[in-house]
Amino acid sequence: MYQKWKDLMKITAKAEKQSVSMHRKLVAYWIIMALSVFGVLLVILSAAGVFSNAEKLLHRTLSVQQENTVEEIHEQIDSLKIRGVQLSNQIGSTLDDVYYTESVSEISDRPKDLLNIQNDAYPMLLTALWGSPGSGAYFILDATTNTAAEGAETSRTGMYLRYVNLSVKNEINPDVVYFRGIPEIARKHKLELHNRWNLEFNVTGIPEYETILKSSFGRAADGIFWSGRMQLVGTWEDIMLMMVPVLDINGNVQGVCGLEVSEMYFRMSYPSVDSHFGNLITVMAPIRDGKLLMDQAMVGGLDGVYMEDTDVLQIKEGKYYNKYIGENETYLGLHRKMDVEMADGTSVAVVTLLSEASYSSIARAEQWTWVGISGAFLVIMLLLSYVLSKKFVKPILSSFSDLQGEGDITYSGISEVDALVDYINSKMKNQPVAEGSLPPDIAEMFTSFAERAKTLTATERKILKYYIDGYEVSQIPEVAFISINTVRKHNANIYQKMKVNSKDELMLYIELFRRCDRLEEIYDIPNARKQKEE
Repeated sequence: MYQKWKDLMKITAKAEKQSVSMHRKLVAYWIIMALSVFGVLLVILSAAGVFSNAEKLLHRTLSVQQENTVEEIHEQIDSLKIRGVQLSNQIGSTLDDVYYTESVSEISDRPKDLLNIQNDAYPMLLTALWGSPGSGAYFILDATTNTAAEGAETSRTGMYLRYVNLSVKNEINPDVVYFRGIPEIARKHKLELHNRWNLEFNVTGIPEYETILKSSFGRAADGIFWSGRMQLVGTWEDIMLMMVPVLDINGNVQGVCGLEVSEMYFRMSYPSVDSHFGNLITVMAPIRDGKLLMDQAMVGGLDGVYMEDTDVLQIKEGKYYNKYIGENETYLGLHRKMDVEMADGTSVAVVTLLSEASYSSIARAEQWTWVGISGAFLVIMLLLSYVLSKKFVKPILSSFSDLQGEGDITYSGISEVDALVDYINSKMKNQPVAEGSLPPDIAEMFTSFAERAKTLTATERKILKYYIDGYEVSQIPEVAFISINTVRKHNANIYQKMKVNSKDELMLYIELFRRCDRLEEIYDIPNARKQKEE
């Protein structure tokens, strides 16, 4: 960067040594000033974070939504845990106080006792369901009605109550159906049997059941685990189960109870949230080895967002947000691990996600808006540079032009130029101006121009004389017996040596020398030098 700046300064220094018209110089100076102002504006906007504003705004949006969502889910999980532990303690106490045995499995093949247990547990289960932020409540005991029946080794007694027809309109008093359990209890309490009702649970569909049953816990709260998202057996619905061990008085695991959160309930609880960059969605998913396991995740409302719920999202952490990269889609967001653990020890995280495509389209539009504004500002500054420079130069050129005419002098409004005009105009027209009476700056200008004239060749001085005599460029080839190309070549050499950019500028100098009666100094160099020596 320093070397580039140094090179620029060298170029500028060289440019200053060249003869450039006043108009071009002013245009260049004004353009430099305009670009400087534009650069300062860009620095200010950059420091203010305008160009990275989209990322910062997205970070704030995601952070606020993440905080709100985490707080809501944290409250929901705590409430589910409290209800689950209460239900576990109630069922465990009932087993100890009424049906005390070393193992609940001893009640297998005793339908009457199993019916009584479910009768006693029904109000506990219904209370847990009504008082929890979930969509179902259940318990499973390590016993079966008929050990001789086909599939008895994976069939376990229990009860499962669920909400059905959940919607925003009837979420206060949703309908309860009987999904698993002895039908006499459903008839007694006038509950409708679910269209996929079954007498007992098939525990092969709940892999965490066996893990909990073979474990030991000091208390029920130490054994709370969550299943991943799974399909409810015999239905099209996906659910996630919170599971709590049912312990007897000796701490032995006699079964599992808990609460259900269905995908429908989760979507109703956590709808998509509209933001400046598109809809934000909430996901509760197991997280392992830097990946979100979407095939086991609960996903909130998806209004306007496409998500493949069987995908695995690779997490790539960033400064303002993380990227969650799937096979077909990429999302931006933030996640936080919760105090939730699956039976295999995998942690569960709450994630706030936004489609990268949605963000990119809006951020790109905003960037182009700023580019357009900046470009328009630059164009305005450049046009202003041209107008101001032209406005500045016009009165100066007008004043010099009036010196060549016979009319009144027009003043430029610039003190230095007006001083020169006044000085020349104060003398009588066509009266020579004494060399010694010139101001020092003007005298220096005459001297420098005359010195440069000495560098002209004899032919170039001859061409210059034709200009002094009033010939046009097109007339010189005829009187000088040379081609127009030769004239142009001599013109270029004259302009370069005399450091002027145009014939108008050259003629202005000639007129000044004429007014001062010093023309011989620029075309009759030998005679002028001889007169000075005498």
